[in-house]
Amino acid sequence: MRTDKNRKPYFVCDPCGMQLFIRRRLGKERLQAVFKNVERAQLPFSAHARDLYEIQALVKEIHGVKAEMEKIGFWGVFSEHKFRIRNSLKTKLDSLLSELEQKTKSELSKP
Repeated sequence: MRTDKNRKPYFVCDPCGMQLFIRRRLGKERLQAVFKNVERAQLPFSAHARDLYEIQALVKEIHGVKAEMEKIGFWGVFSEHKFRIRNSLKTKLDSLLSELEQKTKSELSKP
């Protein structure tokens, strides 16, 4: 939204150059109402976006832990050092999966 020299709101489409002017009092009031509604809608949208990013971060971390576990391998003779690393990674993976489950359950229970 831009404002002309008389402080009246208007919009410009950059690709095609089309201009849309809002001139009458009712149009200005409706435009203000639209912006207020958009601002109110941004709060829930921002919260959902944040939750989605957190879920994506958990999934990425889960993939990273699994990749590290695969590097160590599943079979063969483990040294005590590798055995402890593998157990630690397994504990971390279990924790991440539980956190992901809790996060998605709380998302489902939101209105």
